[in-house]
Amino acid sequence: ALAQKDIKRGLAYSTMSQLGYMMLALGMGSYRSALFHLITHAYSKALLFLGSGSVIHSMETIVGYSPDKSQNMVLMGGLIKHVPITKTSFLLGTLSLCGIPPLACFWSKDEILNDSWLYSPIFAIIAWATAGLTAFYMFRIYLLTFEGHLNVSFQNYSGNQNIPFYSISVWGKGCSKRINKNFCLLRITNNESSSFCSKKTYRSDENVRKENREPPFIN
Repeated sequence: ALAQKDIKRGLAYSTMSQLGYMMLALGMGSYRSALFHLITHAYSKALLFLGSGSVIHSMETIVGYSPDKSQNMVLMGGLIKHVPITKTSFLLGTLSLCGIPPLACFWSKDEILNDSWLYSPIFAIIAWATAGLTAFYMFRIYLLTFEGHLNVSFQNYSGNQNIPFYSISVWGKGCSKRINKNFCLLRITNNESSSFCSKKTYRSDENVRKENREPPFIN
C-alpha cells in the first residue's frame, strides 16, 4: 500500500494489514474483537471504495476512460475544490480506518490493542506499529488525491459533457455499442426513474425466452 500509485490498489492492499489485525485477535483467542473489527473495517473500507469510484469517474471526464490515468494518484491532487462531498466522505473513512475516535474502527482497534497488551508485550508492539503504518499510508492516499494541485491538463475537458447515468451498468462507458440491441440498460431520465417496485415490464430477447422454455438437462 505504501508503494502503490493506483488508488484502488492502494485501498485493496491496505486490507492486508487489517486482516493481520483480525488474525492477531483470533490468535489471542479474542474472537469477539476480530469479528467486531471485521464489521467496522468493512463499513469504513466500503466508504473509501465508493469515494475512490467517485474520484475515478471525475477524472474520466478529463483524461477519458483510461485506468492507467484516471486511477493514478500521481496525476490527481487539488480535487478538494471539485468534489467537496467526496472529499469529506473519503476523509471520514480515512480517519475511521486510522482509529481516530469516536469513529467505528477506533473501538475495534482499541479492543484488539488492549487484549494484545494483556496477552504479550511483543504482540502489542507489533499491533501499535501496524496502527502507525495504517495511518501513514491512508493519509498518503488522501493527500495525494485531494491536496496539492491537479497534474493533468484541461485541454480535453468540457464542462457541458452529457454523460448518461445508468442505474445498472457492469460494462462501463463506451461499451453499449457492442451489447445486443434488444437488451437495453435502464436509463434514469427526468420523466421516469427505475425502481424495484415499478410494475413496468420490458421485452426480453428471443434467445432468452427460448432458454427459459427449454427443460433442464438431467444426466
